[in-house]
Amino acid sequence: MKTVLFQREFLRFQGGHLKVWHYFNHVASAPGFEAVVRFRPDTVWDDSNPWHPVREAGLSWTDPVAPDILFVAGRDWRWLEPGSRAESPLPVVNLLQHVLHASPDDPLERHRFLPNKAIRICTSSEIARAITATGRVRGPVFTIPNGIDLAEMDAVPRPAQRDIDLLIVAAKQPPLGRRLAERLAAPGREIVLLRHYEARAALLAQIARARVTLFLPNPLEGFYIPALEGMALYTVVVCPDCVGNRAYCDDGRNCLMPAYEDDAVVGATERALASAPADMLEAGRATAGGHSLDGERDALLGILGRIDDLWENA
Repeated sequence: MKTVLFQREFLRFQGGHLKVWHYFNHVASAPGFEAVVRFRPDTVWDDSNPWHPVREAGLSWTDPVAPDILFVAGRDWRWLEPGSRAESPLPVVNLLQHVLHASPDDPLERHRFLPNKAIRICTSSEIARAITATGRVRGPVFTIPNGIDLAEMDAVPRPAQRDIDLLIVAAKQPPLGRRLAERLAAPGREIVLLRHYEARAALLAQIARARVTLFLPNPLEGFYIPALEGMALYTVVVCPDCVGNRAYCDDGRNCLMPAYEDDAVVGATERALASAPADMLEAGRATAGGHSLDGERDALLGILGRIDDLWENA
């Protein structure tokens, strides 16, 4: 039995935490592996924390633990002993969820961890290409496209008649969301603008009520799961190109993916509102169906099953 140690500092809900939670569960369900997690002292324990239901099973930051494998995401490298970051004596599985891991302009300076020996899992091929192009990565690089919980999507109530014409998800881009809402306003058109982070259940319920959902991610993303969830919920997805969404967005087939500038986004959204082709909705749902958590889990277990050889040759 190999123990895999996860480390988390949860301050507010973000998609990155949700994906680490998924990987924690993948490991926990794997024969021959045990997933354990310890939490930083300032971790917030509210209902938005995915680990909230299993809080009692988690470790405090000072609890002793003797792992066989370290799972590192984001800037978790900071919590490894400084002397063992570059070449850990234990295998390190490093989950990368953003193209900015490759950028020297990243304000979080995640690029500085690339030379550390690790088995890297990128959540999109765009991330894998970006980090490989730096020439600084030590260790194998795998791509496991993000999966979503399709059962969770199917459990969201979908009204027979959608009462929101346009939902604008703008928590990451509030000023842009307000600007576009003003331009897209029209008599009789019901627009809902979300400029703040919503509880997850509430957000999914709103998407399920919308004929068209305009997602406004950061200009650079590693994957951007919400637009894929929108496809699963049968809303017409409009999501401007943010690099990472190229992994699943096919403009004109399963969504509209305009250039990330105001006129292009407005034009694409108007086209979506004027006509919501059934084949686009079905193509979106099919795309979402191809990104299951089961597929993600199977790909991870394939890596864990040969982790000793991968580490020895990293």
